[in-house]
Amino acid sequence: MTTEEFWNKYINEDILEIFDETCEFFSKKLPQEFIDNYDVGEVILETKGHQEEAKNFDNVIKFTEIIQNKQPELYKKYFQYFDDFLIDYFCFQQDKQKVNKAFSLFIENPLHDYDMYLLEFKKILFYQHSDLLEQSISKNFDCVKESDNLIGNAEYDLAMVKFYMFLQEIFIGQEENIDKSSLSLNLSKYNFKFADDFISALENGILKPQLDAENIKAIFKNDKVNSIVIIQGYFLRYMNEKGFEFYLSGMIWDKMLNYWQKNNRSKNTTDSYFKIQHKLFEKYLAELSSDIFLDNKPEMIAILWGSVYIYEFFYKINIITDEIFQDFLELSKKLKGKVIGLFTTNLWNSNFVHSWEKPDCISETEFIEENNIFKKSISIKYQESTLPKSSISDELLKIGELSNYIIEGEKDTETLNDIGSSNKLRNIYENEFKENDNKDIIYEPIRTERKVGRNEPCTCGSGKKYKKCCGR
Repeated sequence: MTTEEFWNKYINEDILEIFDETCEFFSKKLPQEFIDNYDVGEVILETKGHQEEAKNFDNVIKFTEIIQNKQPELYKKYFQYFDDFLIDYFCFQQDKQKVNKAFSLFIENPLHDYDMYLLEFKKILFYQHSDLLEQSISKNFDCVKESDNLIGNAEYDLAMVKFYMFLQEIFIGQEENIDKSSLSLNLSKYNFKFADDFISALENGILKPQLDAENIKAIFKNDKVNSIVIIQGYFLRYMNEKGFEFYLSGMIWDKMLNYWQKNNRSKNTTDSYFKIQHKLFEKYLAELSSDIFLDNKPEMIAILWGSVYIYEFFYKINIITDEIFQDFLELSKKLKGKVIGLFTTNLWNSNFVHSWEKPDCISETEFIEENNIFKKSISIKYQESTLPKSSISDELLKIGELSNYIIEGEKDTETLNDIGSSNKLRNIYENEFKENDNKDIIYEPIRTERKVGRNEPCTCGSGKKYKKCCGR
């Protein structure tokens, strides 16, 4: 097939229907005329993207292997757009060897697209592939830290994983105290500096016997900063018994700490500091998820599902009341339902939440049926996305109260593409905060940029389609 013949097919015919011809064309040496005069990158990314959107995953893998083997230079140029799918897909399939292979080019070229690198690094973190995390940190930390092309502290996520890994080594060793010199020596290259009172709080949290609720509350009232470190240490230990590596439970804790610090900083009791305000928490999750170019929903899902473990832990050690705990559980169920209802077709790439041990406060039936919905989503096609109820009707009949919230979430079509991007949510937040009792806090409206369709005019004003301009 000549370049002109192929291009006419590509421009004028359904890209899904010419898949075999496209594979044949790219299986051979590309004509120089095609490389010089046509947008080769557009063709391969559109071909991969349309097959992925249609859930033709066997075709995605087939085309990926053709580009890998027959057009290796093109693959190196665009690998992040192929390998992000492969990491998601093989994590879901629990094929660790193929996950390692898919992440290898990210490790070799972390600065090629560091935003994509971090998204996949976190995905590997959520699935607890510790060896691969260790490898990427050891090979990539220095070049990320020293890069002039990245913002300051771009290496933060890598450093924090290393910090929690080292804490877990100390915990497993069950020493009586933390050796400050050893801690500083092992973590000095990661830019950590440790004050004596912080190390003392870490010791109390991960090495010393756990205090009772009254003592925890008393310490919190007098020394909130260090008591939070102690409570976190207790939480890391609690989660380790459930099979969570310190870096995973630590990451969930740190994201929730950002919420508490932002919204409850002035509170001086455990009940008031850890109390969740419904709209503020939904707004916080929306901000975690929303980005006009990158899909950060897996991290948002990790924090929403992970927060249940934190509040179950608080309740078990009696530092929050039953009322606060039940209020949180009700809110988390509503938000989970909204997420499941809105993003039914894409839940499969966040199914790490069902590789985690079930929280005690979640029923076995709910956990199993929710897992079934996440797994089934891999075959629910995009054109069915406004009617997920028909695809998961059996699960909805069994899942209990959560089914009502899933159905409500399904109807919220304004936020189908991005929880944090609809005018509806913005108006809710703005109206909520106008009358907010806490007058010393200023709330800024949430960002409202919507996702740009691939075939819509580009927002930069170039006159080109988005997919052929900034969307590339």
